[in-house]
Amino acid sequence: MPLGTGVHIEVNENRVPCNIPKSILLGSYLGVIARDPILAPISFSDWRNKGMEPFKNRMLAEVEVSIITNSLMLFMFI
Repeated sequence: MPLGTGVHIEVNENRVPCNIPKSILLGSYLGVIARDPILAPISFSDWRNKGMEPFKNRMLAEVEVSIITNSLMLFMFI
């Protein structure tokens, strides 16, 4: 996906995605982020390891999340 592309995902009252194709697109992108050896090195066996913090922060910087709770919509900007 090009940088700055927004993915609008509507969720129901249980925060389950309603528009499946867009949620699949987002899930695929997040999977790519998680498998990137620079962002998520395999030398850590546990995500709770303190040494993972800088890597987690870099992954979070890749994906910004804004939740609008009053309209039950989830916007993920990639």
